[in-house]
Amino acid sequence: MDEKKLESLQKKARRSYYSAAIFSAAVFLSMAGVLFFLLLTTPSGKAYLRENPLEMIVGLIILPALLAAGIYAFLYCLFVKGTYETFNQAFKHTYVLQTIYELGGFDELIYSPSGGLSYNEIRDSLVVNSGEYKYFKSEDQISGNLCSVPFSYCDVVTQYLIRNGKKSEIRTIFQGQIMRFTLPENSKWSFGHLQIFEKEFLSNFKGRTAPCQIQTENEAFNKRFEIFAADEHNAFYLLTPQMLEQIARFADFAGSQIALSFVGATLYVAVDRPHSMFNASVRQPLKKQRQLILDDGSLLKKAGEMLIFSRETLTANDYGAFCSRQFS
Repeated sequence: MDEKKLESLQKKARRSYYSAAIFSAAVFLSMAGVLFFLLLTTPSGKAYLRENPLEMIVGLIILPALLAAGIYAFLYCLFVKGTYETFNQAFKHTYVLQTIYELGGFDELIYSPSGGLSYNEIRDSLVVNSGEYKYFKSEDQISGNLCSVPFSYCDVVTQYLIRNGKKSEIRTIFQGQIMRFTLPENSKWSFGHLQIFEKEFLSNFKGRTAPCQIQTENEAFNKRFEIFAADEHNAFYLLTPQMLEQIARFADFAGSQIALSFVGATLYVAVDRPHSMFNASVRQPLKKQRQLILDDGSLLKKAGEMLIFSRETLTANDYGAFCSRQFS
């Protein structure tokens, strides 16, 4: 779908939204005005106002507000929802994918707005605390290949319920994006879990960690990150000086707290940021929304470039093949 047609659908959705809002607001103001007029011009209204001023003023606001809210809900179900869904579906099923493809290096992309990584997979990856199943959310999943490396990329929110006497509160542990890469056949694999957390990220993790805590020879890295491994020797085999540098560079690029978890032939990357991907907006210009899609796609692409496609994680032949794809 071209951008002009998408803009037309966006304008239609925006008009229906504003029309419903304006009509509901007009109903509220009209009803409140009539009630206020009756209150000030009738003897019974004046008497009631003198006796119960606060109750009368609240009634003047609540009754019209309830009626206006009911009318808006009716109009939303009748008109607004349908026009927005038409725009949203076009945005997500065509515009998102064609924008990601423009970054280069991607193929066989599949976008599932309601899809995501499962609770069990996130729990077993140990990349974030999965919280409670009931409050786990995962959506806006893009999967496919990045320079022949299979990946999946989605929004994830993990939460848990805390009770304090009669009060209960749902608290968020992690909100952001999680990427899963299947490592190339000739790359270095992990024996058991190898976890790398930025320290601020780890302070909120409150989850399981591998048994061995590791210190590298890179003091700057040690101040910023903490490492846990199931196999200490294998961890140092994977975490070469080049790889440590790439992890720090990716964290700088992400601009948010990150966590990595190597599990066998799989790499999980979590980026902690309160930002949902690929949400269609009727208010924001498409150019701005397009840039947001490109930013999210670039984060995924940089993760592959920095954490997988480097000389220290692939053999020379594999890296040469990767470079021949002109990944940039």
